[in-house]
Amino acid sequence: MSDLDSNSRDRLVSVAKGVAGACPVIGPMASEAIGTLIPNQRLDRVVEFLRQLEGEITAVDARLEIFERNLQTPKGLDVMEEGLIQAARSVAEERKERLARLVGRSLTTEEIKYEESRKLLNLFRELTDPEVLWLIFYSMNPTLGRGPYSELVEKHPDVLEPVSREMGAPQEQIDRGALQDSYKNALLRFGLIEQDGRSNRITTLGRLLVRYIGEDSKSES
Repeated sequence: MSDLDSNSRDRLVSVAKGVAGACPVIGPMASEAIGTLIPNQRLDRVVEFLRQLEGEITAVDARLEIFERNLQTPKGLDVMEEGLIQAARSVAEERKERLARLVGRSLTTEEIKYEESRKLLNLFRELTDPEVLWLIFYSMNPTLGRGPYSELVEKHPDVLEPVSREMGAPQEQIDRGALQDSYKNALLRFGLIEQDGRSNRITTLGRLLVRYIGEDSKSES
């Protein structure tokens, strides 16, 4: 490694530790991993993720002690490092929020469920943001008419609003329909939804992931 490369790495570690300090509770615990894992230009995404994670953990006093204990274990550190790597690649605010919930809930159980957490992190990494939206949509048990899922559709109409499949539809609609099909096919492929006649429904694995990433971890049980 050249002196220039070495100096760059030193600066990166220094900056990483300083930025992690913006999260006074969990920043010091995460700074070492940040310095070795995250490219300099993506540190801002990691900081936002850490802020979300800190809020998730410190919402309940008992969680911080469990989090700190789990982070001292090889399994807990591995979960945290995977979260940091994914955070550095996350652009959308909502994705970082969901990732923070997933990591926070993984690391604040009395006994860390490592295989479960790692599986869910791997699944989350593979899903695009629209696919995550569709998974959450299915977790609300959509039926004909309005329901709790209607607000989600209104918030993300470009992804979730039904697309006309009529002959002669504009190319833009055809393209949107093709994308929607691809999102649903991905969820089917990962075993997060299953076909039920002519419709789809969420699987047990899908509901498990939603419980980890949802705003209310108990609302989709």
